[in-house]
Amino acid sequence: MASAEPGRIFACVLWLLFFSLPFSSSVEPSSELSLVAAESARLQLSHGMPVKNSPGSKPGTLVLCERVHIRGLSRLKYLGKFANTAKLKISATNSSIRIPAIEVCLHRNTSLGIGMCPHSQWEKVAKDSWSGSMSPFEDKLLDIRTAGSSLESFEVSIEEEFFRYRLIFLILGIIIMSLASLLSKSLVFYYSSGMAIGVVLVILIVLFQGMKLLPTGRKNSLAIFVYSSFVGLGSFLLRYIPGLLRSVLTEIGVSEDMYNPLAIFLLAFVFLAGAWLGFWAVRKLVLTEDGSIDIMTSQFVYWSIQIVGALMTFQSSADHLLAAEATVFGFLASVILKKIFRWRFLRRVYRKLSKSPRKNSRRLEIPDSPPSPPSPLSDSGLFASTFHTTPERRKFSKEEWEMFTAETTKQALQELASSPDFHRWCSSNVERISVAPRSTRKVADQPRHWWLL
Repeated sequence: MASAEPGRIFACVLWLLFFSLPFSSSVEPSSELSLVAAESARLQLSHGMPVKNSPGSKPGTLVLCERVHIRGLSRLKYLGKFANTAKLKISATNSSIRIPAIEVCLHRNTSLGIGMCPHSQWEKVAKDSWSGSMSPFEDKLLDIRTAGSSLESFEVSIEEEFFRYRLIFLILGIIIMSLASLLSKSLVFYYSSGMAIGVVLVILIVLFQGMKLLPTGRKNSLAIFVYSSFVGLGSFLLRYIPGLLRSVLTEIGVSEDMYNPLAIFLLAFVFLAGAWLGFWAVRKLVLTEDGSIDIMTSQFVYWSIQIVGALMTFQSSADHLLAAEATVFGFLASVILKKIFRWRFLRRVYRKLSKSPRKNSRRLEIPDSPPSPPSPLSDSGLFASTFHTTPERRKFSKEEWEMFTAETTKQALQELASSPDFHRWCSSNVERISVAPRSTRKVADQPRHWWLL
């Protein structure tokens, strides 16, 4: 019953999300030019409508304007085009004649008149061509204006493109959000991530310092370092590191026969130094004194992974409404998957625990000994159990249980301290006794709240 309730909630949320998808039902005048986002089509512009006092033009001047209505698709009917993008293009039909300069405005405000876009939204068409992208599920207006004599030498085309990386972002985002809780509590994740970051940092430091040794790299070393850090790090390293090593070794005076052995040793040293740096950072910044993961660090990493997964899911569609719904869907799917896997794990552990006594009893039997008769049951009728409820047990509240454990622990410690053997052991092992501060234990023992999942 507990596992069925999240499924019902998930189905209800999906039902509401699908019914919240708006339908594209727009009615335009028959004289207005229009294109459908799902069809690859071309549209020849007309002469244009003269408009006076268009924003951004000189006061009192007339400009020729034309409007093209881009009609979007129904999100519910064409949900399979989730990862598609509509490409708009404006190009000249005849390049042999003199093409007038035009400006373009792509907007959604139907209350504006033709050619009345704000001045900041107009874009100048460079080299007689313009291109823009939009969601295939949105209704938009394309206003075109020119100070020339006509717009008939231009045409508007629309094409639909499918981007596979958007589906990859959707799948990876859901997987990352599902594994956020597991990764935030995994020492393997912290050590591997810290070592990888440490290796990258050491490579960048060596690269930056090595460029200073070159005569041509002293002036531009900082710019190349910043470029390699943010743009194309992998391709940049593969392209410039071999040449950099050869230049540095030549400056030192090493022969060409020693290039490969020295390069291998240098790469191994850089890798080990970076791995040690990441290992040291994890030991100092992530782990507590008792070797467990700090609860505050775990919460920060958990939410960081969740945010990264949500951003990847939000980038899975060009339509903002579908992207937001995909993010909500990914979050709910991650919660349900985590509950399902946790339930299966608990069932598997329970089965192993329930089967383990029989296996252990078979292993302890002596082959040559006769089988032992079954032991008679006791007359009390009470048997210890970890999963059955016994009405004879006393039920403690949380406060009573804490008081009970504190009293019994205090009593046991008093009995231990009053024994003469403890006094002798304590006097001979004084240097081994230490008291841990309470602050670290309190932070490490704090329970994770329900909103942290």
